[in-house]
Amino acid sequence: MKRLLSLILLFTSFPLLAQDLMPPLLPWSGQSESLIVEDSNPWVTPGELTDLTESPTYKETMDWLQKLANSSPYLEMKSLGKSEQGRDIFLLIASKSQKFSPEELAQENKATLFFHGGIHAGEIDGKDAGMMLLRDIVHGDKMQLLDKANILFIPILNVDGHERRSEFGRVNQRGPKEMGWRTNARNLNLNRDYTKVETSGVKAVISVLNSYQPDLYVDVHVTDGADYQYDVTYGYVKTGGYSPAISQFLSETFQTEVDQALKDWGHIPGPLLFAANGDDFSEGNIAFSFSPRFSHTYGDARHIPSILIENHSLKPFRQRVLGTYVFLEQAISTISSHHDAIEKAIANDQAQAKKELIVRFKFRDNPADTMDFLGIASQKLKSPNTGAEYVQWLGKPITQQVPSLLMDVPAASVNLPKAYYIPVEWTEVIEKLKIHGIEMETLTGPLEIELEFDFLTDYQLANQQLEGKVRFRSFETTPIQRKVTLNPGSVRVNTDQEKGILAALLLEPQSVDSFFQWGYFMPILSQTEYIEAYILEPMIVQMLGKDPELKQEFEAKKADDSEFASNPRQIYRWFYEKTPYFDQNWKVIPIGKSR
Repeated sequence: MKRLLSLILLFTSFPLLAQDLMPPLLPWSGQSESLIVEDSNPWVTPGELTDLTESPTYKETMDWLQKLANSSPYLEMKSLGKSEQGRDIFLLIASKSQKFSPEELAQENKATLFFHGGIHAGEIDGKDAGMMLLRDIVHGDKMQLLDKANILFIPILNVDGHERRSEFGRVNQRGPKEMGWRTNARNLNLNRDYTKVETSGVKAVISVLNSYQPDLYVDVHVTDGADYQYDVTYGYVKTGGYSPAISQFLSETFQTEVDQALKDWGHIPGPLLFAANGDDFSEGNIAFSFSPRFSHTYGDARHIPSILIENHSLKPFRQRVLGTYVFLEQAISTISSHHDAIEKAIANDQAQAKKELIVRFKFRDNPADTMDFLGIASQKLKSPNTGAEYVQWLGKPITQQVPSLLMDVPAASVNLPKAYYIPVEWTEVIEKLKIHGIEMETLTGPLEIELEFDFLTDYQLANQQLEGKVRFRSFETTPIQRKVTLNPGSVRVNTDQEKGILAALLLEPQSVDSFFQWGYFMPILSQTEYIEAYILEPMIVQMLGKDPELKQEFEAKKADDSEFASNPRQIYRWFYEKTPYFDQNWKVIPIGKSR
């Protein structure tokens, strides 16, 4: 009780908010400020009433959006399901034809933009920008955006984290005044969940991707970390991915048009920025190869043009929201103007030959190039508290030549089989494949078949859990051939399908975000049958008497391995593994492969 009272007193008497301690702010004004409507406008958003210094609660947001949807025949609002705490995850659909089902929209020759805000609920820029944009479409002068495009919008994805809001939501971000929490009610990070699909939010996103098959998917975030001049940074899988035609379109067409629009409206667009040394950009900017657990790389694996926006956390909420609005408006215009090119790129990537799959990437030995980096001056200071150096940002714009460090060199690859087989008893894995929309054939009767399996020869588990799961720190496998009988309900997953690459990334053990590496096959590590010494001793005598080669192998092992020779348990184990009584399924990853 005393500790609780102490904490309450500490928080209520906390001297300063983190926003009072942030680096100096560069002055900003831009044409996009004209997008904010007057307070007297009947459709002014709750955020605009505060000059975009605050963002509305879940209830305020949904009440306002439902009222907007009720006021226009071009909008429909529907629930995609419930969050872990029972809140609805709402989707808004904007359609000029007033048709809203996936089947109806699929019949239209129109581009479709799907975006959401608040996957990390404190990073809520997309919600307020989307509210303003939809308002200007149905009650302003931007209805023409719906002439050639349909819009899908989840205002708040992590709805439970959104309501865990306070002035202490995000320590390194300039607004809004109250910010939600990064993770959901079960403390899971939605943008680490796209392969394992443990959260209701990501299941909702994937249901939209499966049903509506958008031409562009945009996930709106706010950065952590360093200071620089850019206010809207964004990225996509440029190299080292699975959709090269889409990447080319995004690089040569989409980015060119969106960057120009942002500049015209007074913003400074930039690429995704990650300081190589973790502090400043003197040693370069890292272009990571994200794995498919993240939104935009998951989209790339599915051949969906996908963008990750990372607005700069040290810029004011007002500036970030307006930049997001400009980005989204231009994104709609661009995919409308180049709809045929997008469809062609998607088709080309879906038609790729599926023979070999890269499952892990590493950095290039040398920087790919250098970039003119619009940075902020900084200095290193020695902490009087720790004795270590830390970065202090000085609020003065500078231009630097910064090396670009690309992580796009293949580090591991696998040969794709014709099909994967998952036994019926691994129901959870089969259900997750269904959530992803992966095509499969369910066996209606028993099937005897010879398949290749991966046998674990060595492994180490991670010391710490990640997202509630224990992953593998390292492991080695060797292929084995086995004839098995699969029971009814088992599934066959053909790799020659639209989501064949995604299926392989989920089922190949070597893939960074495979179901195996996320720990869904942990029971195979447990050995559950044993043998007693009084049985094994006479059995060993018989084995050595009948098999001279085995006896020679045993004597050689004792001569070469003194620890083995002096350890009865190891000797018993060695012989036991050579009997047909030993568990034949132990450490065999139960995903069969048909070559």
